[in-house]
Amino acid sequence: MADARDILGAAAPLAAAERKAKAPVVKRPEGMSREAFELIRNSNPIVTTQLMEELKKGKKEKPNKPTGKGAVVWRALPFLNQARTDGLQLVHWAKGFKDANGRVRDAHEGDYPFAKYNKKCPVYRYDEEEWASLIVNPESNWSREETDHLLGMVEQFDQRFIVIADRWEFPGGPPRTLEDLKERYYDIARKLLIAREGTDATLANHPLVKAPYNAAQDRQRKAALMSLLDRDTSQEDADNAVLEQARQIEERRRAEQVAAQAAAQAAAAARRAATAAPPAAAPRVATPGAPPGVAAAPGPESSFDPAYLVYPASFDNQTQPGVPTLLSPTVEPVRPERPGVYARGVFTRAMVEQQSAIILGQQAPRLVKTVEAAFAELGVPLPPRFNSRAVTGAYLAMRGEVLHLVELRRQQAARSAAQRTDAKRKTPGDAQAAAKRQKVAGKR
Repeated sequence: MADARDILGAAAPLAAAERKAKAPVVKRPEGMSREAFELIRNSNPIVTTQLMEELKKGKKEKPNKPTGKGAVVWRALPFLNQARTDGLQLVHWAKGFKDANGRVRDAHEGDYPFAKYNKKCPVYRYDEEEWASLIVNPESNWSREETDHLLGMVEQFDQRFIVIADRWEFPGGPPRTLEDLKERYYDIARKLLIAREGTDATLANHPLVKAPYNAAQDRQRKAALMSLLDRDTSQEDADNAVLEQARQIEERRRAEQVAAQAAAQAAAAARRAATAAPPAAAPRVATPGAPPGVAAAPGPESSFDPAYLVYPASFDNQTQPGVPTLLSPTVEPVRPERPGVYARGVFTRAMVEQQSAIILGQQAPRLVKTVEAAFAELGVPLPPRFNSRAVTGAYLAMRGEVLHLVELRRQQAARSAAQRTDAKRKTPGDAQAAAKRQKVAGKR
């Protein structure tokens, strides 16, 4: 062997001491399956004692804990499902309780517990009298045999009309679509239901009466869905381009409205600043029954402010982010003191009352009929039916202008009355002065 090794040029074998010690072979623990051992053999070494202890613990069967009903036992018992009509008998594991005397009582007594989930829709069927008086129609192309076949399939497939339409086949009959089958059945069911209950009032909330089936609307809905699904990419791009243009136009309109509102508010502020000078003294109104020499009492002060006549030209239902959608009596965005959800109509009615108090002052309760007559003269109904932001804003602006008109009319009437009173008081005084002058001239 050494000569052959020298001829081939092979290296000499290593000494026994230099040979690497082979890795110890781990034997498969008893009780472990071969597949589980192959999964963990090349991982960390297994501590056999710990593994065997865990296996022994797993093999121990836990005893049944006794309860107040007894020890729990499981038995393979035959059962019948009341939802089935063929009488099929199967076997399943049933839970029971074993008492101290060894008697076993089932946990679920009575009918099969899962039979309650067998829910079926009621199928309306007719008799000879109902067919002759309610169902038969000379203008319909449905025969009684075909109608009976339809009711049978509806009962068989539990009103799954897609399955019924797929399997529909009546010898000698015309082809029927899904909408035709649904329209025929629901029409019969609705007629039978109303005839058996007596009146429509007792069935006002029944689905067949409240929302009767409309075959034409169903066909239109499906046609719209098909046209939507059949669109190609170019059509979708064209629609998106139109929507983008509409969005840009809407943004420009909103920007113009915001600019118009800002200009109106600036003009209102300028007018308020111009009218901030001390007001002139109010006209003195003669007190009824006062003597001629008593000074007249000053008239009631008015809260009329011409700056309130400046309102935005238009209102938009959409507002900028952060801008409240509710409006104040002066038709400006306002945020309520208490945060929460507010009904716009109720809030607007509260603002109407404040608006009357601001413009008319203490005379507001006495001028309610006058304000209503002014609105009737304009032909405007009170209050608005739809309480959107645009409607309520225009309504508050128009009501403010009407209130200012009523206030101006009241002030004009008061001033005219004061002038007439002054004219009446000056007439007797002039006559007395003339008489005195004549008397003095006679003495001279």
